[in-house]
Amino acid sequence: MKKILPLLSLIVLIACAERKKSKSITDQQIQDAVMIEGNRISNAAQKALGGQLKKAMGEGGPRYAVRFCQTAAYPILDTLTTGLDVKIKRASLRLRNPKDAPDDTERKILEQYQKSLDGQAALQPVVAFPNENQILFAKPIVLNNPLCLNCHGSVGTEVSSETHALIKDLYPDDNAANHKIGDLRGIWSITFDRDKLITYLEQQKQE
Repeated sequence: MKKILPLLSLIVLIACAERKKSKSITDQQIQDAVMIEGNRISNAAQKALGGQLKKAMGEGGPRYAVRFCQTAAYPILDTLTTGLDVKIKRASLRLRNPKDAPDDTERKILEQYQKSLDGQAALQPVVAFPNENQILFAKPIVLNNPLCLNCHGSVGTEVSSETHALIKDLYPDDNAANHKIGDLRGIWSITFDRDKLITYLEQQKQE
């Protein structure tokens, strides 16, 4: 049985600076809401992006899917209706799209996830506090669909030479190939504005 390790206690720090105070919303309620809403939003993002990518793969194969990812992935996330003012991003240590480059907090999360995965520990979503104004929800993206290997698998076998050539043309510094099933591909990174989240929770309590 896989054990679940404590994850990222070193970065789950609540800033000591002055913040908006709420008489009715506790810090625990804020963290619980971030976990619930983060899961909901990341699941919706995965469904929207995964569905369109599968469609692109069926219509034109891996090369078409690569171009789809380059031009349509982030516009799809930008138009995703969440009901909350959040920033939705994917981040990875093995980049293809430079937009997926992690910030310091995301990098620490990714490194800890990889360490946990190497130790055969189950990966769980986490909540972190990068600063006094933002709350980050992170959820691991583990490569578990063989379809993904058409663009992220072993070059020359799972990734055809034609597809690899296109990838290198679009992403000269690509480092997202030669993955295998079970690898950590990255994280969903959902950033909440703390004050706006408190306002939202206060409104929910009044309804």
